[in-house]
Amino acid sequence: MATEAAPAGSKQFGRLAQQLADGLAAKSPHREGFGTGSLFVGRKIFGLLDGSGALVLKLSPTRVQELIDSGVGAPWHPGTGKPLKEYVAIGLTRQAKWLGLAKESREYMRSKG
Repeated sequence: MATEAAPAGSKQFGRLAQQLADGLAAKSPHREGFGTGSLFVGRKIFGLLDGSGALVLKLSPTRVQELIDSGVGAPWHPGTGKPLKEYVAIGLTRQAKWLGLAKESREYMRSKG
């Protein structure tokens, strides 16, 4: 019986979800959905793990562009070919930035009420 290998970045993503949960009343902001990991604040998604193993975060369009311009992130689209202005993909090679940027994204989404 063959077992399916975990997607790239899933181990790192799981650690990130646990780090984000530390000190919160909720057990974890992580939920499974659509075959990928997802991070939520309340009922709003603020991050996910895409098929390439990149952490995709929702931030203001200005912040997304800053991250792209600095080379930290890349434009992201959900398979449409057209990047979404509020989403940025942070690859595994930039994993050291995941926690700080995920916290920033969570606060951004929390502030959107």
